Amino acid sequence: MDLKKQIAEWVDKLRTGTLTESDLQETLDRLNRSGGPRQKLLYLQAHKSGVDADVIGMSIVADGEIDEGPDDPDEWPYKTVLDAIDDGWRIIKFPDMTLMMQDEDTYGLGCDFVLEKWE
Repeated sequence: MDLKKQIAEWVDKLRTGTLTESDLQETLDRLNRSGGPRQKLLYLQAHKSGVDADVIGMSIVADGEIDEGPDDPDEWPYKTVLDAIDDGWRIIKFPDMTLMMQDEDTYGLGCDFVLEKWE
């Protein structure tokens, strides 16, 4: 449930005189059952360390499950890290630049971004 949308609906109902106690109680009950906001993690791999770099790999961790996203990169929800930021994701880990210094000694892409969102 998007709380902002719910509040906007309440404001509309309040203006028209149709907001009821049961509207508010129903949402309060849903919030109590949900246990509060939950963290989602988004892992994005990019060619470069800049937020405008094209995404070359992704996965999302939400509700105890890992989703690798669609097989077709054209169907991924974000084409760049900046697209994810614009959608409300916050970067919590930038790429480790030391991984990019010696190609022969590293075993990763080196441009892994970790982002989070609370819902």
